[in-house]
Amino acid sequence: MKQTPYKLIEKRFERIDTLRSIIHLLRWDAEVMMPLGSNEIRAAQLSLLDLECNSILRSKKTAVLLDRVESTVCNLTDWQQANVREMRRLWIYGNTVPKRLINSLHRAVTKAEVQWRKAVETNNYKTLCPHLERVVDLVREKAHHLAGKLGCSPYDALLDEYDPGRRACEIDPVFDSLKTSLPGLIAEAIQWQEGMPVLKINAEIPVARQRELGRAVMKQLGFPFEKGRLDESLHPFTEGTAEDIRITSRFSENDFLSGLMGVLHETGHAMYDFGLPSDWFLQPVGRDRGMTIHESQALLLEMMIGRSRKFFEFAAPLIAETFQASGPAWAPENLFRLATRVRKSFIRMEADEMTYTLHVMMRYEIEKNIFDGTILVKNLPEVWNEKFNEVMGFYPNTLKQGCLQDSHWPQGYFGYFSTYALGAIMASQLYRSIKLEKPEALDQIPRGNFEPLFGWLSDRVYCHGAKLSTQDLVQQATGEGLNGDHYLSYLKEKYLGTS
Repeated sequence: MKQTPYKLIEKRFERIDTLRSIIHLLRWDAEVMMPLGSNEIRAAQLSLLDLECNSILRSKKTAVLLDRVESTVCNLTDWQQANVREMRRLWIYGNTVPKRLINSLHRAVTKAEVQWRKAVETNNYKTLCPHLERVVDLVREKAHHLAGKLGCSPYDALLDEYDPGRRACEIDPVFDSLKTSLPGLIAEAIQWQEGMPVLKINAEIPVARQRELGRAVMKQLGFPFEKGRLDESLHPFTEGTAEDIRITSRFSENDFLSGLMGVLHETGHAMYDFGLPSDWFLQPVGRDRGMTIHESQALLLEMMIGRSRKFFEFAAPLIAETFQASGPAWAPENLFRLATRVRKSFIRMEADEMTYTLHVMMRYEIEKNIFDGTILVKNLPEVWNEKFNEVMGFYPNTLKQGCLQDSHWPQGYFGYFSTYALGAIMASQLYRSIKLEKPEALDQIPRGNFEPLFGWLSDRVYCHGAKLSTQDLVQQATGEGLNGDHYLSYLKEKYLGTS
């Protein structure tokens, strides 16, 4: 029987996603298992797979099939129509940017990342600067190509790549409000916590024990280890598909909470991937709906759930048993206070829940100014230090504490940072909706029962895949659009005892 154009185009995109799943595993392996001397062959492998994905997207056959399907799209189901829409979105990104530019950008970010590592080791920005300038020039050129096709500004085109449909005009008023309110709240929280004594945990916890705890918590959360695993890496991350998810965390013998919170964060990412609609596996509409939604799932589990009294009522006995520890420092209330301590710090990745968003919004502001031409790449260290002082009230001591701490920009990830803060806002809205609509899901957490929580998330978020726009997904999940006021209310209630 002759296959329809729709079925034929599905097969082409299934091949792309299958190739992408191989890329995920190779990236995971590069961070966790690969010998150091295998970098060059791994780069060649990844480049070849990426080239094959682009070749399918850029082929004339794909273009012809997609045009034919769109001409009769009204005959398709609503899910199929959404799938075609997402195919077109991917096609635009795959065909709008010239191949020459894609290749040049790939070479530039490969070099820049190597130079970034050297710059971090030597605390010398001059090592990175010319390579970062090259990356910015190429990303700017890419943004102009995409902006013309998408009908938006160049910077909005960069935002759209990671957060479909998002525009700076939507983000700016939300961030402006937070920038006004957060500093005062942070000062109040620090003062409030001075009257809440905390017992420090000075014990060194072997990494093997921490991994054992991580696995035990993940199992209780419902992580399916028959299709996933937990490993250790320098930076926590999640890679894979719903059929094979690999997550990592970074464990420190002197700070077990940082490793545990990393496990929760990455498990939040993984549970979203596991929960995506299985009927649309390896199809564009079966993918996640962008990084704001993805970060909201990770931050909901790490911050709202994981750094809560209810969670530590469940986790404290498990922690004590796994670590063979006892005493008041290991009590649920003390662990909660340790996990929610507010303090200003240099490093985004080490920031507490209240100050983290300030770190992110500062980066968003800087990269916007880089792309509108008001900040030059060569002046980045000085600009960073001044803006950091404006936000935090003190200057970084070294470049490692300043503009060299993140790898995003050397890797060409401009337009990405805002999703961290937007994800935190959405997570607070989801948390509010759960409290109002299904409070019993939170009441079950001290008993180690997370099924009601993930059942609610599955119904409201996971099952929709990429069928809905980001804005529509937030609306149907929480009853309203993105609202920073709920994020501020959440922080006030948690850290200042107000309601």
